[in-house]
Formats: sequence, structure tokens, C-alpha cells
Amino acid sequence: MEFIRVFTNPRRSMQRFGFLKYLVWRASISATNNLSTLGKDLISAVSQKVSVVLTPHLQEYIMTALTDSIYGNLRSIAAKPPGDTLIKPTVQVEIQDLYLSDAELPSRRGKLVSDDWNRYPHLALDLGLVRRGTYSLLVRGQSFLSLVSEGEQKTFSVFEARHFSKDLNPFKLSMPQKLLLLFSLIERDGEVLNRLYKKLLSLAEPFTDKDAGDYLPEIYRNIAKEFRPKVKSADDLLRIQKLLDTAEKIEAVRHHPSPGGKNPREHGITVRLEPFVDIGLLSKLNPFAYLYQINEATKASLGALVNSESIEHFLHNSFFDATDRAFALNADHRTDRETIWPAIQKAYSVLKSPLGYAPILEISLLAGIYSITETGVYFEISESLECLKMLQKERPEHVRFNVDRWGALTFVKFNDAIMKDVDT
Repeated sequence: MEFIRVFTNPRRSMQRFGFLKYLVWRASISATNNLSTLGKDLISAVSQKVSVVLTPHLQEYIMTALTDSIYGNLRSIAAKPPGDTLIKPTVQVEIQDLYLSDAELPSRRGKLVSDDWNRYPHLALDLGLVRRGTYSLLVRGQSFLSLVSEGEQKTFSVFEARHFSKDLNPFKLSMPQKLLLLFSLIERDGEVLNRLYKKLLSLAEPFTDKDAGDYLPEIYRNIAKEFRPKVKSADDLLRIQKLLDTAEKIEAVRHHPSPGGKNPREHGITVRLEPFVDIGLLSKLNPFAYLYQINEATKASLGALVNSESIEHFLHNSFFDATDRAFALNADHRTDRETIWPAIQKAYSVLKSPLGYAPILEISLLAGIYSITETGVYFEISESLECLKMLQKERPEHVRFNVDRWGALTFVKFNDAIMKDVDT
């Protein structure tokens, strides 16, 4: 676990989770990458031009979202009233605009621009999907990629751009994808999210991104105060100081009469709101406006986080119960081995290394996702761990654990015999 559960580089451009499907797939192709390779390739992929018929939904998107002067000619075509002719006009748009124009999306903002090539990959880093430095896939990224179909992975490729399929819109998240990304959000940014949603859950009326962003200075300062005594390195101290510096910058924005759309407050708050719209834990009254409403799913999931004794306790003991209620999955809670072991076997087969080891947390999370979405039964990560401990006591020759310096279980390895058969 990192020193502090706070995103290192929150940016306004990190608002659409759908881009991660292509980005993580691209990172998986090579054992080592760099920021330039991933960032520029992503921008190049999403900005490919495609010729399509101008539909009412695309027309609405162009007139509402594409307001920069460079889109003047496109807007002129879209602004023309429909004629009597049966031949509908065609337009050239970027493939990302075509997907974002889908009226079924809860939020239709988040277009990436060339200036963001070196910024957006940080979302994959902050979520723990991609490794810092080498930009290679981490095990969490491997889990995420296993939940993304081959078609979704290559949604922005040249071939897919020529054969647009609404059914493969990358901005639509499946339930397994939502669960993994939600867990990662809380795990990696929980100190901010816990404090932020404690305030937002008390709001009865819709609120804007600016309203929510105004809470950040106090939140950052409280986190800095709590974690300063726990600092163990110069890097830890720098992260604390960055929070305090950002709090000052956001305070300055609050007192500026016209701060503009790309300022520290909007950079800091957007990634703590828009992804929750993708997941379904926040509602938007208008898919083009940064205006939000707390819904019942917010209360069930993030309300449970706020009321939990700690972020760690919530993730390990209450996450699947909270998400079951939030998404009305109506799953049964079971802790027997007959339920847990098959899901662990499936997750282990996906995540094991060439040497046969897999992180216990990662296989427990993926197993939990498999179980609740495929069989309608859920168990918590702590219950998965207890199942593994009992199994290791009974069959020590078949189940091997690795521990960290503090004695906590980290990795597990199963031999072929127990993967094929186990007494239940």
C-alpha cells in the first residue's frame, strides 16, 4: 500500500474511464513503454477521422461540445436545418467524438486533445493499472484487461474506426469493469473520496463541479495534518507539501472572478466526480453539464465508505455488500468453500505469473467480481483470504504463501493437483 491514498496527478482530462480500455491494452503489448509512446499513441488513435451520417444525437453533440473555432466548418454543417431531401448529410468527426455523441451515455464530456498526450496516462498510473517508470502492465491492469473484450480493447484502432459499432462503445462500462475501477478508485484515492463524499452526501440539491471543488483545500489540509507524523521519506514529505501547495492554488481560484475552465480546482475535482457518473454512483441532469445529483447508489456505496471504520476495512470487509446494494444486484452472501474456491481458481488462472505466483489481493478481488456478476453470490476479500488460509492448513503441500517483511500474506501459489481437484 502506498504511503497515502491520494492521486498524485489528478487532471481534468482524466474524466472518461473508457479511454483506459485502449490505453491499458496498448501498455500490455510491450514489457516496457514510455510516457511519449502511450500518450501520443492514445491521442493519435482517438483523433482519427471517420465519415458518418449526421444523426440528431451527433448534431447535438457537435453544437454543444465542439465549441472551439477549429470546428467552425463542422458546426456550420450541423447547424443547417434538415431539408426535405432523403439524403442525409455526412460529416467527418474524430472517432472519440462519434462514441461520445452516444445519447445513452450518462456523461458526454471528456474529449481528449493533443495537449493532453502527456497527462492522460497518469490515470492508469494513479489507479495502479500501469507501473510508473516502465509504463508496463501491473497485475491490476491485467485484471482490468481480462474484463475488456478484444473488440473493446481495439475500439480506437484504424480497423475499428472504419467499422464503427455502437455495441462496442468504450465509454459504456460493464458491471465487472465498474466494480474493478471503483475498487481501484477508493483504494488509490480513498483519503480524498472519503472526506469529499461525506460532505456531498449531505447535499439535497444538485451541485456543480465548482461547488465540490471548493471543498478540496480543507480536505487536502486535513490529510496533510493527519499524515505528516507518518512521513518516512523525502518523497512522502514532497507529497504532503504538494497537497498544501495545491490547496493554496485552489483557494486562489475561488477568489478569482474568472478563473477559466482549466485551473487547479477543476483539475482536482473532475476525476473525483465524472468517473462516478460512468460507474453509476452519481447522476447528471444534463450529460453535457458539470452538474451532479446524489442518487440512491451513491448513498449505498459511498455512504458505506464514509461510515466505515477505515478505508482498508471497507475494501476488505464491506465492498461487495455495498456494491450489491448500490447496483441492486440482489446477490446472496455466502462464505462456504464451494462458492469461493471455484472463483479463486478462475482468477488465479488469469493472473498467475510464469512461476505460478499471484497476488492474494488481486485474485480475491477478481474472484469476488466473477462471483457476484456471474453467479449472483458474493463474498468479501477478507472471506476469500480466510478460505485460502484454511485450505493451506489442510493441504500445505499444494498451497504456498509468500509474506512481506511485516508478516502479511502477499502471494499464493497452487500446484496443478489442487487446481484440478480439491475436497470441498
